[in-house]
Amino acid sequence: MTNKQTVCKKCGNCCQQGGPALHIQDLGLIKTGKIPISSLITIRKGELAENPLAGRIQPVIVELVKIVGTGRLWDCCYYDKDAGCTVYNDRPQACRVLKCWDPEEILNLVEKDTLSRFDILEKDDPMVQVILEHERICPCDNLGFIQSNLGGLSDIFKNELEKRVRSDLRFRTRVIEDFHLKVSEELFYFGRPFFQLLQQLGARVFESPAGVSLRWGT
Repeated sequence: MTNKQTVCKKCGNCCQQGGPALHIQDLGLIKTGKIPISSLITIRKGELAENPLAGRIQPVIVELVKIVGTGRLWDCCYYDKDAGCTVYNDRPQACRVLKCWDPEEILNLVEKDTLSRFDILEKDDPMVQVILEHERICPCDNLGFIQSNLGGLSDIFKNELEKRVRSDLRFRTRVIEDFHLKVSEELFYFGRPFFQLLQQLGARVFESPAGVSLRWGT
């Protein structure tokens, strides 16, 4: 008869499944610089991500700010295979409640009391208006529709997506130059480039004389 697990074995399996989403309890970690913006990535509302409650990939219903991953397997950036969690004393709320042997408490946190970019930034931060402009130029609110209609997307719709990809890249290039942003900071302010979100859905990206172009299907 095996003993029931009751404590963390520090195996690192949870850390190797990506960084956690941050919650309101974690705001102090960011404000004090213990977790800097350069270590964060935004998953915008409408992006496709695995929902552990539903057991499938679907659009997120709230914006999520997560600790960024690293490497091919997207391990949490604060995980070291020899030292374990390098911010253990200042780990986020999701890490504190996670019990791999009893997931109920962590599942109750999914998409609840999460931090957004606007919770983290001061109201008078100039990047707030820049983010709002990016949301207008490059929304990702119809990725669920694309996911459900991959075989029936019209050429007109595909062309509109291609234009959105180009607008997103032009916007990022301009803002990075104007505000001297690092790539790591870009991922917090604007999330992943739109073309990467479409690649998840099978779009192939190519350079063309007009800029980036998309191809769908085989």
